[in-house]
Amino acid sequence: MNRKVLFLLASCGIAAIVAYRISQGDFDWALFFSSLSNLKSGWLVASIIFSLGTYFIRALRWRELLAPLKRVPLTQLFWATIVGFSAIYLLGRAAELARPLWITRREHIPPSASIATVIVERFLDSLMLIAVFAWALIGVEVPQGSVTVLSSLKTAGWFIGSTAVVAILVLFVFRRHVDVIAQLVRRLRFPRMAQLLENFAHGLNALTTARSLTVVMLHSAALWAAMTLQSWFLFFGMDFDFSYSAATLVMVALAIGSIAQIPGIGGGFQVAWIFCLTTLFRIPVEQATATALIAFVLSYAPTIALAALYMLIQGISIRDFKTTIQTPQSEIVKAG
Repeated sequence: MNRKVLFLLASCGIAAIVAYRISQGDFDWALFFSSLSNLKSGWLVASIIFSLGTYFIRALRWRELLAPLKRVPLTQLFWATIVGFSAIYLLGRAAELARPLWITRREHIPPSASIATVIVERFLDSLMLIAVFAWALIGVEVPQGSVTVLSSLKTAGWFIGSTAVVAILVLFVFRRHVDVIAQLVRRLRFPRMAQLLENFAHGLNALTTARSLTVVMLHSAALWAAMTLQSWFLFFGMDFDFSYSAATLVMVALAIGSIAQIPGIGGGFQVAWIFCLTTLFRIPVEQATATALIAFVLSYAPTIALAALYMLIQGISIRDFKTTIQTPQSEIVKAG
């Protein structure tokens, strides 16, 4: 049984439990509504600040990855990151390319090269996901009956991590031998494909020097440290006395669950939140459901609002945005 089927079954199971308890009058509405109101604004504000700060760190890392292609202003990358992630939150994973294509259009970077830098980011994030997950498992304490759940999380985490390691090794090999590969493709009379492969390889140049690779890894570590702190502050804001390790463990589950999202609504995020809190930490389903809604809104809404404000100030319409990402710069443009 694949992961998508398991996730769908878990989602249906949680929804069925909540629906059943509501229909049987066994759903504690008082606890649900008190969980919505029993909030600590100071911690929630700190969580939002750290959440927005992660996009700044992402922009720093992206600037390093793009440096061999072009020195793009940090402010440009920050706003491209804000707008790009907002597109993902609203439109789903189909909008994953919005960010690199936005920069492609505005900075005249070949699309495949820009996309390559974002692919590297994703693989690095997968490696960091495994690192923080392993660290969280050392310090967290969960009920005895949750061993099976942790085993499933470990399996999913190690699968993601091993895939990322293999992918990065493939990228290294590809970058080292791109000239041979492109020459072979040209002999097969696919010159445009050869050009695309060469431009894609340009986007991997940051992986070829020890300095750039070290800086990118440090940025990745700082990013995930900020993300774990943001998660920890969020729990404090909802009156949960979780340890840093426990908050990190839930954050890892949220990262895995967020892979399956309904555009603009979520789904994977909330299911992962409710599942972890009720299964690993024995939080009542009413409290877990209420706080899942709060966490989802506070994690995504500030980013979307900031992106909307930026587009409004810059006079960028939704049509302009669609045009930008649908008609990127030609691949014939050379990296500068």
